[in-house]
Amino acid sequence: MALSKTDKRPAGISLSDAYAAIRDWYRNHPDPAQCSERRYSPDYAQSSARLITALPPAEGLADVEKIAVLCEVIRGHLEWAYHQSDGRYKMAAYAQAALETLGRSCSLSLEETEQLKNSALWPFLSP
Repeated sequence: MALSKTDKRPAGISLSDAYAAIRDWYRNHPDPAQCSERRYSPDYAQSSARLITALPPAEGLADVEKIAVLCEVIRGHLEWAYHQSDGRYKMAAYAQAALETLGRSCSLSLEETEQLKNSALWPFLSP
């Protein structure tokens, strides 16, 4: 699954702005069954719903936590809305553009993973 070359991307978007857009969309569309033709297991849908409910506002959230959530859009509990749009950009476009702005990928270092273990989001993130 990838964005097409014709998908618009929010060039130069900040990590916080991308996270906020993603959080807002998922908070308004928490059910994969309503947004995707694909069927998901009840466990996956429940894991996704728990993560969406746990997403705090961007303020006060560490960058590593925001990055982890963007990675969930690309390959985790929020991937079901990869191609869903808020009318401006697809969820994956927000995530990928913010990571590109930072000059990084979804791969988290061991140090970042250790930092996440102290996060309130840790129990809801994909392994």
